[in-house]
Amino acid sequence: MKNDLSTYGRLIREALPYWKVAVVAMLAMIATAAMEPLLPALMAPLIDESLIDKDPNALIQIPLLIVAVFVGKGISEYVASVSSQYVANRTVADIRSEVFAVQMDLPMADHAAEEGGRLLSRITYDVAQVGEAVSTAWMVIIKDTLMIIGLLAFLIYTSWEMSLALLVAAPVVSYVVKKASIKMRRSNQALQTWTGRLTGLIEESLLAVKDIKIFGGHERQQDRFDDINKRLRHEQMRVIKIQSLNVPLVQILAAITIGIVILIGTQMSARDLLSPGEFVAYITAMGMIFDPVRRLTGVNATLQRGLAAAESIYSVFDQPLDKQRTESTEPALRHVSLKAKQLGFTYPDAEQPALIDVSFEVHAGETVALVGPSGSGKSSLIALVAGFIEPEQGAIFIDQDPVSNWTLAKRRRQLSLVGQQVNLFDATIAENIRFGRPDATDDEVRDALKQAHALEFIDALPEGIHTPVGPFGNKLSGGQRQRLAIARALIKDAPILLLDEPTSALDHQSRDHVLRGLENLKANRSSWAQAKFIFMLLKL
Repeated sequence: MKNDLSTYGRLIREALPYWKVAVVAMLAMIATAAMEPLLPALMAPLIDESLIDKDPNALIQIPLLIVAVFVGKGISEYVASVSSQYVANRTVADIRSEVFAVQMDLPMADHAAEEGGRLLSRITYDVAQVGEAVSTAWMVIIKDTLMIIGLLAFLIYTSWEMSLALLVAAPVVSYVVKKASIKMRRSNQALQTWTGRLTGLIEESLLAVKDIKIFGGHERQQDRFDDINKRLRHEQMRVIKIQSLNVPLVQILAAITIGIVILIGTQMSARDLLSPGEFVAYITAMGMIFDPVRRLTGVNATLQRGLAAAESIYSVFDQPLDKQRTESTEPALRHVSLKAKQLGFTYPDAEQPALIDVSFEVHAGETVALVGPSGSGKSSLIALVAGFIEPEQGAIFIDQDPVSNWTLAKRRRQLSLVGQQVNLFDATIAENIRFGRPDATDDEVRDALKQAHALEFIDALPEGIHTPVGPFGNKLSGGQRQRLAIARALIKDAPILLLDEPTSALDHQSRDHVLRGLENLKANRSSWAQAKFIFMLLKL
């Protein structure tokens, strides 16, 4: 319960920027709830004065009042719905943006530690669940709670004797809802886990579809998908069963309560303690009170899903973040030196260290190649230099200054990276190149592409540098993507260039184009490359 209140509080704080609209929504909900008891209250004079006493004034006034109440209630419900949805949608959009920003700012170690697909499902699934809870649940909870309070006040005012039965039933209903909430929370947390795994498998399979086809792995991937899909369905059915049992139990309790109230009411009416109009008004109000109770019970499932999702989101918000985004960006240094002294690093749960006592020094204009078999620690060393991971032993120096004293923004401003796996975005060629420097002009983009030996194929495209490259750059060949990566690194104009096997996956002709681009990129920079084959290093 304490965690629930804490999570509620954080969600409310997310909505504070829109408090003015929220106040309008609250006032409209109060107006709606205030008019709810007026309908059963008008039943008493309608029966006693209009139908029994045949009062001519009542015959006109009561129907007009009923119409007026419905009109006022309709207007207030419209205002409450629109304003509350505005607050909810803005809040959810803010949370979605914050989740994306935080996940981009997570250290690389946290990205590596996350279960496959969980980062993606947190945006696609968890935020959607929070959105449903915020957009639907808060209006139901506030409006229906106020309605219940108003109707209860009317019931107690009309006949406190009959209302005793409701006070007895309330704790039982509360107990049923509380038990269902606990079970639904656990099931929804399991649902998040399996949704993340399913998302991860889908993402993995779509990226590796060529490998699945060439190696005939369709059945294996299908079996993995079906297994996770089955477990996900199992958890979904568990939630549905709990939710479906919750509402009928409350309705059975409500039916028993109504029976007891009718029994008490008929006895009171027989002793002239209750007029026919008052009895009808009481039964009408009692019937009306079960609708908001049913909605509150039903929304509990939505609320529990939202709270479980919010806890998952806030667990990421509470992690230490990579502060590069918030740090001031300084200009790149010129002609720097790079030095490592006795570096050591071991991955979590690894039996052997990835690096032991590694030292090197690279001066401006030099190219140093690190040669070794797969798993020998080459990529780990580049990750250490880039600040993706931090050494357990030793230190890294730029211009004899330990980079541990630098901000990440300053450190990474000195680096460019060209890797074997090129990541291009679903944008134009120019937009991808400007990722290295957003303020670059078209002429500067073309100059970078020229030096990367990429203009020869780009100028042949219908839209030139404004040609979209497609998701992951899939409209281009491997060599073309690699040359765009070189242009992107070149336009950043960083003094230190990290090359992570940039040509190992290319054919001879593509490799020649890429190497010529790298020759231009290396000029006046420290270049530190890793490669599997010595002839590649000779061409560098």
